Amino acid sequence: MKFFSKTIGVGIVAGAMICSACPVVSATVESEIVKNISLPDTPKDITLSPDGTTVYILGERTITVYSLTENSIVETIPLEKSFSRIVFHGETDRLFLIDEKSKEMTVMHIEHIYDIPAGDSPVIGSPDTPVTVVAFLDIQCPYCGRVYPVLQQLINKYPGKARLIIKQFPLRMHRYAEPAARAALAASRQGKYKEMLDRLFQNYKTLNEKSIDSYAQELGLDMEQYQKDLKDPAVQAQIRNDMQLGRTLKVRGVPALFINGRQAANRSLASLSAMVDTELEKKSSESK
Repeated sequence: MKFFSKTIGVGIVAGAMICSACPVVSATVESEIVKNISLPDTPKDITLSPDGTTVYILGERTITVYSLTENSIVETIPLEKSFSRIVFHGETDRLFLIDEKSKEMTVMHIEHIYDIPAGDSPVIGSPDTPVTVVAFLDIQCPYCGRVYPVLQQLINKYPGKARLIIKQFPLRMHRYAEPAARAALAASRQGKYKEMLDRLFQNYKTLNEKSIDSYAQELGLDMEQYQKDLKDPAVQAQIRNDMQLGRTLKVRGVPALFINGRQAANRSLASLSAMVDTELEKKSSESK
């Protein structure tokens, strides 16, 4: 349904004075209802996430979470008491809830836990584990080059309990990041994925097409098959899919790490280990 307003006369303003001699510019305002949404609770206030993807609607005893990317309600958060106002603070991922009657403010931490599909990505570590570490990496990125050994230490620390899945996220600023990603995936078809990744990350500062091919030769790959796989549209599609998945998860920079769908804010071995321990404890409690 569209609504049309009347034509509005707009005068041209110069400084603080309205120019009476200047011509009037006509403007027409149009509005259109895109969608009507039935809410599970009486709405009282509303706030928007800084990235513009999520709306938090405060009700009498719930917060309704509406995704603008999915155009649907994705979650309802129950509240123990009633509040009158809601404000979202993006830098800390916190909701501030105001109760005007009691003159109190409640701070609620918001954390998104994603169901990240493994897809066709090769797995480093045991294929079936209670904890999955997903890393979006650019092989030529110096920060990714530093975090990759930490991820290896993490998986080695939890044999049979944690696995690593790397999603390729080559940045345009790195000339050989995409060829390196294709090389790693091509090597995986010959069972040498981790070995190829190790060499690529160990030499990320000096990557070029010649050096990438030399690592494939050092690993004893069938070079004819390797060259075919490098050009396989399926390999290129996998990289595109990984990058699209990253954008869906709001990955804006790399490295981006997720442990059982929960994004890691700190990339140290101690912090990542603490997250793995928490997930293992949860799984243990669920099994009892």
